[in-house]
Amino acid sequence: MFYGNKPVLETLHGMLRQDRAAHGFLFYGEAGLGKKTLAKQFMAEMLCTGTDKPCGQCKSCRMLADGVHPDVRYAEHTGKRGGFSVETVREIGMDLVSPPNEGKAKFYLFCDCDNMDARSQNLLLKAVEEPPEYVYFIFTAAAPTVLLPTVRSRIISLAVTPVTEQQCFQALTERGYAPEACQEALDAFHGNIGQCLNFLEKEEIRGIVGLTKSAINSIINRNEYALLQAAASLGKEREPAMLFLTLFDRTLRDAMALKYDAGAACIGCDAAGAARLSERLSTAAAQTMHLAVDKAYAALEANVNLPLALSALCASCMDAG
Repeated sequence: MFYGNKPVLETLHGMLRQDRAAHGFLFYGEAGLGKKTLAKQFMAEMLCTGTDKPCGQCKSCRMLADGVHPDVRYAEHTGKRGGFSVETVREIGMDLVSPPNEGKAKFYLFCDCDNMDARSQNLLLKAVEEPPEYVYFIFTAAAPTVLLPTVRSRIISLAVTPVTEQQCFQALTERGYAPEACQEALDAFHGNIGQCLNFLEKEEIRGIVGLTKSAINSIINRNEYALLQAAASLGKEREPAMLFLTLFDRTLRDAMALKYDAGAACIGCDAAGAARLSERLSTAAAQTMHLAVDKAYAALEANVNLPLALSALCASCMDAG
């Protein structure tokens, strides 16, 4: 079941009801919102041979659920940044001239295409612009701007957004998680079902949330050593550090929102810490910290030494606070 995002679902269902589906889509939004789940549901509805689509029982639905449908291809990521090689794009260009094996459509998915380079996109442009009648492209990314304007102008871009916390709580409890654990996940990731599930299932994610809270507490208490310790605990892996920066920055945002509106809704993982931080942090200091987070993001994107980038962030936060 796909929760929330009613306008997106209505748009897709409307296209299918009228048999006028676009041949290219971009589903965009932050990680964990269900972009791939939405793509899979759309493909299931289109490929299903049952009466009530998607039926979940026909051969096509079963193959899709098992990840072995011959007419659905997920482009492989390559390189450290997880892009798509020119060779992969060329091979797909050769493959799409072959008609579907099982039904009326073939799908090519470029998931998490945030680091897809311009050359690969330009090679794909002709196929996206004039695909065979049976070919459909689906891209997923954090933001629409990761694709070139020439590519975006030839596809339909649809934003996937967080669901309400009530819907998220329902989705988590339906999977058998205890209500108390679900609430803890909601406190950290709110209406992002995927991130809440990661929190419940992965100790590493819970650890990053804990480190973020420690970092916020260190700033509140002016404890530079504790802040450096929290940053050092992230190790040298890029993805955990990026999540830490995201959660840290959201808590700074919450602190400023609460500073001017005590009833403001929080989007970070530490509402209590944000409330305490709002009492002692000036707007200028928060802005300086936010810019320091942006600088750390850029450093990680450029493959700068991770401990060095995080140490610089800690120093900037302490100087600002």
